[in-house]
Amino acid sequence: MRIIDVSNKGRVVKVYIESEEDLWALKILLRPGDLVEGLTTRDVAGRLGGEKERRPMIVKLRVENVEFQPFTGKLRIFGVVVEGPEEYGVRGKHHSMTLHPGQTVKLERPEGWSERAIERMRSSGPKGKALIASVDYDEYALGILSMHGFKVLLEGSSSLPGKDDPRRDEAIEGYVDMIARAVVEATADGVNMVIITGPGPLKHHVAAKVSGIAPSLRIYTDDTSMGGAPGLREALRRPSILEHLREFSVLEAESVLEEFMSLVVNEPERVAYGVDDVRKVAALNALKHVVVLDSMISSSDDDVRSSVDFILSKAEDVKARITIIPEDSPPGERIKRLGGVIAVLRYPIPLEARQQLT
Repeated sequence: MRIIDVSNKGRVVKVYIESEEDLWALKILLRPGDLVEGLTTRDVAGRLGGEKERRPMIVKLRVENVEFQPFTGKLRIFGVVVEGPEEYGVRGKHHSMTLHPGQTVKLERPEGWSERAIERMRSSGPKGKALIASVDYDEYALGILSMHGFKVLLEGSSSLPGKDDPRRDEAIEGYVDMIARAVVEATADGVNMVIITGPGPLKHHVAAKVSGIAPSLRIYTDDTSMGGAPGLREALRRPSILEHLREFSVLEAESVLEEFMSLVVNEPERVAYGVDDVRKVAALNALKHVVVLDSMISSSDDDVRSSVDFILSKAEDVKARITIIPEDSPPGERIKRLGGVIAVLRYPIPLEARQQLT
């Protein structure tokens, strides 16, 4: 996002939202108690007591909760209006404000924004999206991977004639053409990389067709043991594909999770997991890398939300790396089973010592 102005001794930052990735950054940064001022709409009583009308207005909202839906281009902020047009009587009322790319807003934190938070605003922006197509002669699937998660876009199956059927070659050509055109169509939404996987030569046929339709696309091929949605899941675990996509946070989380699981076996005092355990080591400034589910940040449980805020604040203080990922992503499902948050530590902290901390 573009920072337009920082004022009031670092308490107020005026930003221009340029992309969906900027909305994801705001989802990470905003906390209950922050203030957001921007253009919104609200139903108000019509003239002379008529039916309600939806009017545009500028309000300042005290944040209570933030909701982000990947791939929708919208971020909803729920809270209470602290400033707004007097004639509409909106002050003190609950309201939801929807933010989207192309919008300018003011972000206010009463105690002031940290340098790290401002730098995160400044550095956010499109990191690219990758389309993964998993194909074989029986089924296919397309998925899109971005910094805020992975989504299956399309799944389908084929009914190709048997190998001895003279119509098979023509049918395969039509099948390949259909998949290739679906791939190219799906790349229209900011995709700058295509990876086509599968168990046999069909993937190369599809890649060549895609390249012929859209020669400017970066296209890679890789092997998986199957096509369809299972092939997509397998592709996300392949080191060669992770190498192409390592800039995305969901894959960074996979890397940290592998390191975490290795340390659990070999150096268990160098890791922590679960809200209580990670909070304790965070208080000792021991965090090196934290991975937390997005749902934990806006948890309806006040104690959980407060603890996660504390963890992230302490992580910022010691410049620990923070990776926040969707709960429904592949690593997110594993991290959820570990309590929703894991950490790799700068130095070992004995497990018995942690039990004495509060």
